Amino acid sequence: METVVKSTINLSAALKNELNEYVERKLVSSFSSGVNAAIELYLKELRREEYDRLMEAASRDQDFMARTLECQKELEPYDARVGEEW
Repeated sequence: METVVKSTINLSAALKNELNEYVERKLVSSFSSGVNAAIELYLKELRREEYDRLMEAASRDQDFMARTLECQKELEPYDARVGEEW
């Protein structure tokens, strides 16, 4: 089980009220779970954006691209064998 820590945060009244409405309608189990879910989604988005930035930088790296294309070429026979299994 994950360790839970108590935190104090400041958020807009509108966001707090809207989340509380979802909790009252039992669409979210608790205010804390709603905040955790929102943070998880936000962090997932940030990780994806970071990955995209890193891949964009890598695509400009000639050595990286050469290694990637070489690996792709070496794996082509295996990809052909997989064929329609995917």
